[in-house]
Amino acid sequence: LAQHLQVDRFRLSRLFQAHWGLPPHAWLVQWRLSQARRQLAQGQPVADVAAALGFADQSHLGRWFKRACQLTPSRYQHACTNLPDLG
Repeated sequence: LAQHLQVDRFRLSRLFQAHWGLPPHAWLVQWRLSQARRQLAQGQPVADVAAALGFADQSHLGRWFKRACQLTPSRYQHACTNLPDLG
């Protein structure tokens, strides 16, 4: 990407962080985790979510997810899919 934009990667990283408030890798992890939360809440299998979002495996997603959300993906999914019907 830096080569395509004709800037060095350090400059690109600084510009990215100035615009988005996070370094590129941190932004990508946050985006993946937000997508994981959405897909898990829809009942997608954890292994499928991990594969679809580019995590090395289900365990890799689990480590990042627990660090960010203080819940395992399975517990998060259980909490989201077992909400009481309010309507």
